[in-house]
Amino acid sequence: MIFYRSLRLIFVLETIILITTSVYGLDNGLARTPPMGWMTWQRFRCQIDCDEYPDDCINEKLIKRTADKLISDGWRDLGYRYVIIDDCWPARKRDSKTKKIVSDPYRFPNGIKNVGQYLHSKNLLFGIYLDYGTLTCEGYPGSMNYLELDAQSIAEWKVDYVKMDGCNSLPNIQPEGYENFSRLLNKTGRSIVLSCSYPAYVSWLENPNLIDWNRLKRNCNSWRIMNDVYYKFENIFYIINSYIAGNDLLPKLAGPGHWNDPDMLLLGNFGLTDDQKRSQFGLWCMFAAPLLIRADIDELDAFSESLLRNEHLLAINQDKGGHQAEFVKSENNVQLWIRQLDDYPIGWAIACFYTMNTGESIHFNISLNQFKSSTYSISGDYFELLDVFTGYTIKIVELTEIFQLIINPSGIMMYRIKSIHQYHTLSPKFIDSKQNNDCIINQLIDQLLNNLLLCTLYYFMINYID
Repeated sequence: MIFYRSLRLIFVLETIILITTSVYGLDNGLARTPPMGWMTWQRFRCQIDCDEYPDDCINEKLIKRTADKLISDGWRDLGYRYVIIDDCWPARKRDSKTKKIVSDPYRFPNGIKNVGQYLHSKNLLFGIYLDYGTLTCEGYPGSMNYLELDAQSIAEWKVDYVKMDGCNSLPNIQPEGYENFSRLLNKTGRSIVLSCSYPAYVSWLENPNLIDWNRLKRNCNSWRIMNDVYYKFENIFYIINSYIAGNDLLPKLAGPGHWNDPDMLLLGNFGLTDDQKRSQFGLWCMFAAPLLIRADIDELDAFSESLLRNEHLLAINQDKGGHQAEFVKSENNVQLWIRQLDDYPIGWAIACFYTMNTGESIHFNISLNQFKSSTYSISGDYFELLDVFTGYTIKIVELTEIFQLIINPSGIMMYRIKSIHQYHTLSPKFIDSKQNNDCIINQLIDQLLNNLLLCTLYYFMINYID
């Protein structure tokens, strides 16, 4: 009798679990760290003239070429695994008989499923764009009235990531529509990351109560919080300031499985200085934002590529704790930000962003005890400061010790902070930021001496030890 009661209890529990997992998108267990990858928009936008622009149009060739580059140049191994086709991939009309959304037959002659198979064969992940409205932003078939059919189609194509836009739909019906689509995705049985756009269509900064944020977290793995980024740093600056305006709200929403999305990276495209590239990528990493490259991988400039490959910045972005940076204060046009790091024992990341975009560099005096937010503060006696852009540990400081930074206009200084128990003498790897060249020379000398010592010991052992 006890045995059968136990079986019934197990059955009831399994039923509850199945019902629960069919309800919410967050329960898909995906995007435990911010997604990283490549997306067709911004660089290629909606270029569909493959005769005139064979290397720049949205087609099968572009996707496979980029996938090959992600593999051959080591991008996948850095974590850039999602390859996402944005707007303009479908045919202009749905299939007349099945009503399914289909890819453009000229630009994707082997079908969209074949593209996904190619990506999976490279151990990459396949992402695609849909729109909740009657039409996409560029006028292609939308998913309004076809949510279940489209969910089934992308599951059949073995899609791993869906960006669901919100053009040509009313903001007041978007929360229910996105929630419904989230349920339908889970119903397919395929694990699919859902990136939602609808917060960007609502003036939530004026009234945060316009968004049911808990509902959003339950149904989306990431969500766009503002309008599109364009080729102007002023637009990036506006989004950064939106994070300040939402400082009491946004950090509480972010975490494993659910991320605030400030939109695309402009690195590798046009319109940004090198300092502005550093500022965008550095702060996006501090914000625990999805990192989606929107440039032509074949034409990346060396500076942008070095940033996108920076292991220290990527480690901050991908920190398993998923804590979003919090704004501390602004002083002399320098914004202070702090982020807790779980992968780095007793550690934090801090950023000092100089908001002026003209004039001279600023000499800015700072101490670590000034980095206090509503949630985080740095505690301890002594700290190592690692410059995440150079990879060098530049200083060991006490909590209240004042040190000076030189920050370029629209520039940023970022450090990974590690608490240490006691002060110790500086070795060649602990250097002042002005001594990078000396440090490199010292490290080379150390390596040479170590190798010479090993060779001497080896020679002695071979010739004098029986």
